[in-house]
Amino acid sequence: MMNIKRVLKVALFTTSASDIGQMYITLGIIALLAGAVNAALIRYQLTYQSLSAVDYYNAVSLHGIFMIFFMVMPISVGFANYLIPRMIGAHDLYWPRINSFSFWILVPSVFLGLIAPWFGPVNTGWYMYAPLSVETSVNYGLGTTLVEIALILSGISSTLTGVNFLMTIIKLKKIPYFKMSLFTWSFFATSILLVVAMPPLTAGLVFAYLERLWNLPFFDASLGGSPVLWQNLFWFFGHPEVYILILPAMGLVGEILPRMVGRQIYGYKALALSSMAIAFLSVLGVWMHHMFTAIDNTVAQIVSSATTMAIAVPSGVKVFNWTATLYGGEIRYKAPTILVISFIAIFLVGGITGVFFPLVPLDYAFNGTYLVVGHFHYMVFAILFALLAGLIYYFPYFTGKWYHDDIVKSGTIMIVAGAFLIATGMIIDGVLGMPRRYASVPSPIYIPFQDMIDVGGVLMGIGLLMAFGDLLYSWIKGKAVETVDPWNAIQIGQPDFYIKPVKLPLSFGKSLDGSFDEEYHGVSFPYYSILGIMLSFVPLGFMFGFINLMPVGILFLLAFMGVGVYWAYDQWFKQIPPPMQLDGGSPVSAGSVNNGLALTPSLGTIIMRDARSAVLWFILAEICLFGSFIGGYMFVASPITNPIAYANVPPLKVEYFPLPVIMTIILLSSSIPAHLAYEEFKKGNMKMFKALGILTAVMGFTFLMGQVYEFTHVIQFTPQQSAFTAFFFSTVSLHGFHVIMGLVVWAFVLLRAYKGVTPYGGSVAATYYWHFVDAIWVVVFSTFYLHLFV
Repeated sequence: MMNIKRVLKVALFTTSASDIGQMYITLGIIALLAGAVNAALIRYQLTYQSLSAVDYYNAVSLHGIFMIFFMVMPISVGFANYLIPRMIGAHDLYWPRINSFSFWILVPSVFLGLIAPWFGPVNTGWYMYAPLSVETSVNYGLGTTLVEIALILSGISSTLTGVNFLMTIIKLKKIPYFKMSLFTWSFFATSILLVVAMPPLTAGLVFAYLERLWNLPFFDASLGGSPVLWQNLFWFFGHPEVYILILPAMGLVGEILPRMVGRQIYGYKALALSSMAIAFLSVLGVWMHHMFTAIDNTVAQIVSSATTMAIAVPSGVKVFNWTATLYGGEIRYKAPTILVISFIAIFLVGGITGVFFPLVPLDYAFNGTYLVVGHFHYMVFAILFALLAGLIYYFPYFTGKWYHDDIVKSGTIMIVAGAFLIATGMIIDGVLGMPRRYASVPSPIYIPFQDMIDVGGVLMGIGLLMAFGDLLYSWIKGKAVETVDPWNAIQIGQPDFYIKPVKLPLSFGKSLDGSFDEEYHGVSFPYYSILGIMLSFVPLGFMFGFINLMPVGILFLLAFMGVGVYWAYDQWFKQIPPPMQLDGGSPVSAGSVNNGLALTPSLGTIIMRDARSAVLWFILAEICLFGSFIGGYMFVASPITNPIAYANVPPLKVEYFPLPVIMTIILLSSSIPAHLAYEEFKKGNMKMFKALGILTAVMGFTFLMGQVYEFTHVIQFTPQQSAFTAFFFSTVSLHGFHVIMGLVVWAFVLLRAYKGVTPYGGSVAATYYWHFVDAIWVVVFSTFYLHLFV
């Protein structure tokens, strides 16, 4: 094991996906402990009635938040970082530095979640429903605000991770799609969902943050808002989130199961494509089945019911194929085998208990009961089984040591038994009608099954302590693995990795094949870890400003901006950087480099094509973000979806002549020089590229100044006046922020060009992003100024 100094150096400086994967898993295990403590507090209250209401509901909220956002998601991403580059033959992720940045964003996110209850109640539930998440009478103080900030940061991290893995799999794989591992397929689908589903949650959290701190009434029905808007935004994220959680677990089962039975997986292509089918179906109308009791629209209910039933088909394909894989194989009685077979069993039972909820009349009866809690816990326990199976199966690779099989098997059996007792007790109580969210058991009829849950919790806790305790002990003093193929996977024709290990362990600070220790010569400052941590300073700085601690808020914002500007100068302008890394590990050959980064035309074309793909994935995420803002406005401003508020609150009327029209003409016209600049760049005419780029930036800046003048001299209403004005200010300001970011990108590219560097990727990013900024303004202008869509 490495000494502490070496561990800290690797952690702060590394951009290796293998190292970052192990850090994600470690962070997830820390969150597992926090979530388990809150679960114990919930059981303690329901059994002994000894906690205050505030403490109980804090535990309810934080148990779900930690287990879902900070345990399952980071551990899944950790496995993806550790496994996928090795499985597809990539030297690293497509953007190693952004990967490091994404991880470190999550560290303060988890920390803020841990300390939040010290600063005020978090009595919201893990779903953060409005009005509980925005009012300050029950959830006074800053506790709920800190959780909102934590989840906003988590959403940013997850979106960056999704784009990074999509680019890695599409651009860096050394094998055909239908030779990829099932885990890679599952995380491919997961990454698409991260890009599509995380921005709506981030938008909803921004609304809640602004309503809590600045009184913008997005969810206040008396001022034109709607609490149902939060439900739509949350569950548009929340149901794909179920598959963000379980698809990586399914992928791990697809890897471990065939190796534990010594035969090829049955129906490989069906399993691979079923992951993509789940991703596709989960973003259709499925989210509304969480809202059957909140919406009164028969058509919406029918569509949601049908798509919810349809999504069971690809899941059923997986269960059938996993079960068929068991036939004709020699099942090895090992801890991973117990866990993957238990995954199949509990996933099947969880799916069967879920068939009630797409049926609207039954959902009305069961929605508020423990049946929902039991169904969900069957599914999350299945995920836990798969993640534990992955941790145990890859443990010899991680550490180069063997664990004690009998101890870990005994622990896993107790974990499985305890999980079944917990979820089954919840299901029985739910069928009997026990309400969820209660701080006490309302009738003696439920107590035997609550006791059953307690017994399951104790059993599961002991099993987890046995399993993790032995793994930790074995890591230090376990028997060394004598081969680079611990499970004889190569012998049965199923090697675990495309990049085959040369030496074990494949541990922290080691190369992908384990042959040498990574070094960090020439890296003077851990920019990406520090910048990731300091990104939290932005929402915290605004929070301090909103609570009348303006000097502290300004200090936080200036600190982040100062480090960011110095990073940009030091890394990109202080000196010409070394040859570009195209795949995170293979530098461009010396013959293709001219003056540092001026590449050959053919190589430049490849970079431009790859940059275009990356920008388009980012634009997809931005479309989902803007769609949440504009769609939210349409929801509250429509007499169909929000009739009471619409009747009582006058709709927004914005005069759009002459200044907004002039600004619109200027901004849309700026796409012309942006396009021409790109065309001149492709011809190699750098002089015209720089001139047209400057013209684009000047026109964009003019638009921005016109907007500032409009907000300060023309607009006569305030953001707090109604939900309509709140949406106007927030959406137009969001677009203004994107104009600023577009100007920053143009400034960066043009300054690089003046340094003598040919900005192949930068020119693509600046041009495509600017076209997106202009295009989205057409929708914003049509919605808020021309009132075409409401």
